Amino acid sequence: MSQDDIRMYEELLQLLEERRKKEEIDESSFIELKERYTEKLEKTKEAFKFQEDAPTVRVAGEKILTQDALTVSGAATITGGKIMRDIRISGSGRITSAVECNSLRCSGVVKALGDIIAHGEVKCSGSFKCEGNLHGDGNATFSGSAKTAGEVVIQGNLTISGSYRSGKNTQAVTGASLIGSTTIEGNLLSENSIKIGGKARIRKNILCENILIEGRRTVFESWFFRRQKKLVHVEGNIIAQKDVDVQDVHVRKNIKGRTVKLGPNTQVEGKVYYVEDLFLSKSVKLLKEPVKIKQEDLKL
Repeated sequence: MSQDDIRMYEELLQLLEERRKKEEIDESSFIELKERYTEKLEKTKEAFKFQEDAPTVRVAGEKILTQDALTVSGAATITGGKIMRDIRISGSGRITSAVECNSLRCSGVVKALGDIIAHGEVKCSGSFKCEGNLHGDGNATFSGSAKTAGEVVIQGNLTISGSYRSGKNTQAVTGASLIGSTTIEGNLLSENSIKIGGKARIRKNILCENILIEGRRTVFESWFFRRQKKLVHVEGNIIAQKDVDVQDVHVRKNIKGRTVKLGPNTQVEGKVYYVEDLFLSKSVKLLKEPVKIKQEDLKL
């Protein structure tokens, strides 16, 4: 379909109106023809818009493009822009500029050279790299290796199993679970709970409702790492509106929480602030005396 087809139906409708005014056609025939040409005009416009909005895709493999989804398998290069469909990539995918889509699902190796805005879920397994910001309106799940140069904002849950690196802040509104190896150059933020397991380095602060850090997960690991460096490093503060439960962590600044539980191999260079209860393991190292505060003081 082309603009010439659209113009043709518009001209037919105009001619039909003129014939009616000249009384060259009766009312019933006019209504019937107008409905027919109007329907064809709308369908032609929809087809032309679909064709115009379709991204440029180069594929060594298979490509399926529908009104709802762009599905590619093999090796694919996709132009960015507003691709208001689900993007599904299996194999090797490269997105050459900023992209806006309904959802992004990929397995294999995917690299995006600009920002990604997904109005649904983001789910990737394998190797994922985004050189811009990543914003998702749903949940985000990464298994394997995930790296973003910019800010990550996920309105749902963020689930990481494997290696994760964020060049700026990472925010997961309804919760985050980071298991494996994590590096965040900015803040780690959530309005709900955050769980960290394995190795992690947070360059700034952790701000959330509840925080659970499990540096060690087995008896062997507990024994093996007892004289090793901390598995989790937080170079800023840890502040939770409810519970702090951490172990095998080094915090350069302060810890604040309603209830604070510090497990084995934990060191805090700043102060520990708590509202209700404080629990300390024997191997906890505090450089300053803990301070009891009020709930309204749980802030940076």
